[in-house]
Amino acid sequence: MIRGRHCVRGFTLLEVLVAVAVLGIAMAAVISAMARQADNAGYLKQKTLALWVAHNRLAEIQLQAKAPATGRSDGKAEMGGFEWKWEAVVQTTEDPRLRRIDIVVRRPEDPKGSLAQLNGFLAVPPP
Repeated sequence: MIRGRHCVRGFTLLEVLVAVAVLGIAMAAVISAMARQADNAGYLKQKTLALWVAHNRLAEIQLQAKAPATGRSDGKAEMGGFEWKWEAVVQTTEDPRLRRIDIVVRRPEDPKGSLAQLNGFLAVPPP
């Protein structure tokens, strides 16, 4: 050991900069993942509400006193603080005692994209 020289322990500036850079990259990845998770949660909420609108519309059709006429119908509904646009198509099937109902739900501002699609069948009571 040489007299007059002190042995200093610690990190060099370069080591500190590398550690901060690694930490910054890791934090950026975490923040990006959290943003994607928040977007997905919002999208899943929208899809869930749209599916509830479709189920409600199908239940309304099934509860009608008489069988629905074949053809297309549409309307609006409120669910979860949002307005929804639904479209229902009633078709005949090979069995004359059975009707197929296809319901599509979308947001009014997105006329092309649907958030939920529901298919159901309804027994037609004999005349």
